[in-house]
Amino acid sequence: MLKRDKQKEIDNFGRGIKHEVEYKSVWSYSASPIYKKDIQVDILAIAENNDYSLIGEVKNRKAKFSLKEAKEFFNKAQEVIDLEKVANPILFVFSSGGFFKNTLKYLKDKNFVWSEDERFLE
Repeated sequence: MLKRDKQKEIDNFGRGIKHEVEYKSVWSYSASPIYKKDIQVDILAIAENNDYSLIGEVKNRKAKFSLKEAKEFFNKAQEVIDLEKVANPILFVFSSGGFFKNTLKYLKDKNFVWSEDERFLE
């Protein structure tokens, strides 16, 4: 049985998605924009028909996901959204080590989806 908070995290992942989404591409993404630092995100799933696209960070480690990492990922995701013209992005973070409280506040404020439960990735 899932704890209530874990179930909320998993349920929150599907927020606003009322149907199965078809993705035209799913891959790890990297780019080298001119005059900028290289960008790498773990998951970029581009949806068909302006549906919800996913941009994700995966940390499978014991260390908690930090506020600094969350801010860096948010900035990278914004670059990917601009470069790839991603419509309706959902940003998500999976961290098996969990999250610091201040990180969770930031993720909530920025409308991220997050989880430390590996079933989140199923």
